[in-house]
Amino acid sequence: MGQGPATTYFFSCARPGRELGKSVSPVPDDVVDKWVRGLPQPNTAIVSLLGRKRDGLSEYSFYSFCGAADDATERRGRPTFQEWLEQRHGDLQITVRYHPTRDFAKIPPETLAAIKTDLDLLFSQGRTVVFVDSGGETRNAEVCNFLSAVEDSSSVS
Repeated sequence: MGQGPATTYFFSCARPGRELGKSVSPVPDDVVDKWVRGLPQPNTAIVSLLGRKRDGLSEYSFYSFCGAADDATERRGRPTFQEWLEQRHGDLQITVRYHPTRDFAKIPPETLAAIKTDLDLLFSQGRTVVFVDSGGETRNAEVCNFLSAVEDSSSVS
């Protein structure tokens, strides 16, 4: 994403353990651990766009952790994603910013504005930013369009 003479970069991807198709299989912690270890380091921030599937199911329901916006019945005593990361990968000092959205639905303008505000803050802190949505495409693309970001696949192998 360009900002004046300097250029800043962020990454986008699918949620850890995502499967193609309509499977709603639980994602084991070791799969998420591997995903976390593959994130760009150091000083990473995850901007989570995970929220709800079309049927209202929490997109965190696949994990041993929950989202910050999940209600008490969905939390079932599970830690938030941020807490889970601190417990299992505290040395990486990853921070999570939650911007819950709905799969295959337009992101509300106020949510896009809040994402931009968070992104500006995270970049000012020197963070490497990773956007996460369910499939890594639809909502991430909407955010990129809002930010006037330009895709650069030149470093992808």
